[in-house]
Amino acid sequence: MKRKLSILALCVQLLSLAGCDNPFEEFALEQNITPEMLRSGYSFDFPMDTAMTYSTAVVCRLDAASGFKETVDLTFDVISPNFVSYSETVSFPVVSNVRQQNALGEEANVRFKRRGTFLDNQWGWRRNISCDTLPGRWRVIISAKDETDLARIKAVGFSYKGYLR
Repeated sequence: MKRKLSILALCVQLLSLAGCDNPFEEFALEQNITPEMLRSGYSFDFPMDTAMTYSTAVVCRLDAASGFKETVDLTFDVISPNFVSYSETVSFPVVSNVRQQNALGEEANVRFKRRGTFLDNQWGWRRNISCDTLPGRWRVIISAKDETDLARIKAVGFSYKGYLR
């Protein structure tokens, strides 16, 4: 029950940061994920409009007792509305205390919350994304290949927020 409450608290925090009056924002969270599914990837929709610029973030719930590694390595496969795909792997720093968060600075856009052995980290992924030529539904597929990450990631989420240009 506490695990569900802390994930709910993280969702509420993320949604409060995003606000409720913008139709160009969303937060989606996949919980109770399995290593097999995370290896294949979790899919999130990202509808983009030409009149907007966007910021995105990703969140992971880590079981700190499942192995130590200073980063979380996630692969992002992005598929455009005309089915052209792009891929990149990003190493996000694992933050478990205020000192680490402060050392990264505000520009890193990292948040964390610890509940027992679970550690929730949120990282800004991309900012000032514009959709000049191909509006529509983009798909973001988040996966992990590292065995330590596969064992310790218990939830993964994706959010975006659009701003009028």
